[in-house]
Amino acid sequence: MARFRSSLLRRASAVAWVVLIIIGSQAVRSPQEDNTQLFTQPEFFVPMAGLAGLLILSTAIRWDRVMRTQAAPWAATGWLLAMIGGVTALAVIPELNTTAEPILFGIAAVSGLLLVWWAHAFVTVIIGMAITFIAFTLGEANVIGDVLAPIVVVLVVAATTALVGFEFEKEAMTSFGKEAKLEEQRLDFERLYAVSATLARAESLAEIVPHLVGTICKYLDAQVGVVLLNDAELQRLEVMSPIWVNGYPLETDPISVEINAPSVVAQTYRAAKPIYVKRVDEDTDSHVLLKDLGLKQALVAPLKVEAMRVGVIVVGDPYNGDFTEDQLEQLGSLAAPAGLVLSQIGRYEAQAEMNQRLEEVAQMKTDFVSTVSHELRSPLTSIIGSLDTVNRPELAPPEPTSQQLLISARRQAGRLQRLIEDLLVVSRIDRGAIPVHPETVPIQDMFDEVNRVVSIEPTMTVEPANLAVRADRDHFARILINLVENAAKYAPDSTVELYAWQKNNRAMIAVVDHGPGIPDDKRESIFDRFTQLDQSDTRSKGGTGLGLSIVKSLTEVMHGSVRVEATEGGGATFVIELPAEVSIPVQA
Repeated sequence: MARFRSSLLRRASAVAWVVLIIIGSQAVRSPQEDNTQLFTQPEFFVPMAGLAGLLILSTAIRWDRVMRTQAAPWAATGWLLAMIGGVTALAVIPELNTTAEPILFGIAAVSGLLLVWWAHAFVTVIIGMAITFIAFTLGEANVIGDVLAPIVVVLVVAATTALVGFEFEKEAMTSFGKEAKLEEQRLDFERLYAVSATLARAESLAEIVPHLVGTICKYLDAQVGVVLLNDAELQRLEVMSPIWVNGYPLETDPISVEINAPSVVAQTYRAAKPIYVKRVDEDTDSHVLLKDLGLKQALVAPLKVEAMRVGVIVVGDPYNGDFTEDQLEQLGSLAAPAGLVLSQIGRYEAQAEMNQRLEEVAQMKTDFVSTVSHELRSPLTSIIGSLDTVNRPELAPPEPTSQQLLISARRQAGRLQRLIEDLLVVSRIDRGAIPVHPETVPIQDMFDEVNRVVSIEPTMTVEPANLAVRADRDHFARILINLVENAAKYAPDSTVELYAWQKNNRAMIAVVDHGPGIPDDKRESIFDRFTQLDQSDTRSKGGTGLGLSIVKSLTEVMHGSVRVEATEGGGATFVIELPAEVSIPVQA
């Protein structure tokens, strides 16, 4: 508003110069009865000289500074009264009356925009008196036409401009308030952005804390900054080293504050509200940590994420003067994003530490499984060899029951051997060390091998008959055996079918059963390790839950994929997709 009033005064002064020039030119053209020029008469050039001097002075004055002071209404009122006096002196000259009198109306209008209400009312009264003085000085007898009518016009003009000025000032104050609020919000956003940008650069608490505290201390003009984080296990607040002192991070010894202590830091954490310590009292127990840090003043704010409390931030000893309540509020607003990010980084570090421990445990488990599997492999190989030897025709026992027992023992030993091989494969998959030796593998040959190994005789169809895949023979055999045995176990009363066909440059192999099938919501999870559809069913039928996981892993390392679909009429169909090899001739 001061800027507008100073600008209005400058413009009014410029208009006044133009009016004086007009009045001067009129005086030159208005000779007196004694043939003398009007501008040579004292009653003309004295007020003209006064007005000219006033305008020269007005041009030299720094109105933008004057209108910001307490004397602004008095200075503006004095300027207008001087103008009124000079114009009134000119208006009593008959030749200039019609030119000078409207100027008084303009002054009344300007005062409504320039002055406060009481000064405007005073100037309006003075203008009315000047109009009356001019009328009686000129000897006018028409009181209504020459006195009351101009005064009414002045009052109307003054009242109108006063209302306009009042509304303008109100809008200006509102705009100023909004501008100040926007500027404050801009500064807040700038601080929040700086803090957020600082937080976004770090990946660990040790890296983030000094930058965070340094940024906040910079905006609050503080010399010292400290962050304390909650240790939930020990029920205390731990000072994060380094702390911030005079623009530099400073390593410090371990310092902690009990959460239930009377310390102002603990109180801030418990109450979750900022506290302003205007003077650190060395004899007060609640200021223990602040005394240890050597502070004289401090702002303490909680670090929290909604209802969860993370810790406390302390800034102390401003460079200039004392802290303010606004700075305490700013610290509270800056602590909000800081608490969120510190909490997330803390969780991330805790999770990373837990993941590292889990990886170590998983590695120990893998090493254990691999070692035990290797140790079991050697004696099992001897057992299988012994059973195969005893089962030779010349050494087989003559009794049918004994022969069946040998055959059953050999079959179960084979199952145990495959289980051990599965465990070895899993350990290699975990280590990422599973070997792959791709070669051209005829699918019909693999179907025949599966038929010899498993205890059932699946139906087999390959179209074209010479279709082959580019795969590791051992891995491919293990995939098919696992799927066929799995189908025989869960669909014992149905036939198992093997199909193979070519689709573009891919070979599609399907293992189909007609059992109870797999629910839709379990079709993705069944490939997870140790996953069983029905634990009670598994206990009765056996199984480790590794078969389908191995199938998926081995298929993927051979650049293929596997999926499960519902069999028409009931059951499950496992479809394997592998790279198709160039057709090979069928052996006669």
